Amino acid sequence: VYRAVAKADGKPSPFTTPAEITAAALARTDPVAQEALEIFVTCLGRTAGDLALVFMSRGGVFLTGGIAQKIVPALKQGNFRAAFEDKAPHSELMRTMPVYVITHPLAALLGLAAYARNPSLFGVQTAGRRWQA
Repeated sequence: VYRAVAKADGKPSPFTTPAEITAAALARTDPVAQEALEIFVTCLGRTAGDLALVFMSRGGVFLTGGIAQKIVPALKQGNFRAAFEDKAPHSELMRTMPVYVITHPLAALLGLAAYARNPSLFGVQTAGRRWQA
């Protein structure tokens, strides 16, 4: 996205890694990086909103992974939420769906440990699987 924005705007693209681009965007030191992050956040909001609507995620949408953790400030700026809710005629419903960013670095392992401690709480069907709870 960053290189495409730079090329479209006729501007240089000095950064080569996602970490550099994200840092520059969040620090507001590079307008191309900022625009690229805004586009990414908007697309993420649209996609998350589409999936939330398809699956009627009234309990909320949980964003996980390294990217979401690193761009929390950008997610809070409004583009994400606006794109998430822009689902006419369902915008009112979308406003009621919360979005969370899981920031714990070992969230997946914590979930697996919770499952291992008490698998019956998770409703996982194990019939026909090679592994059992």
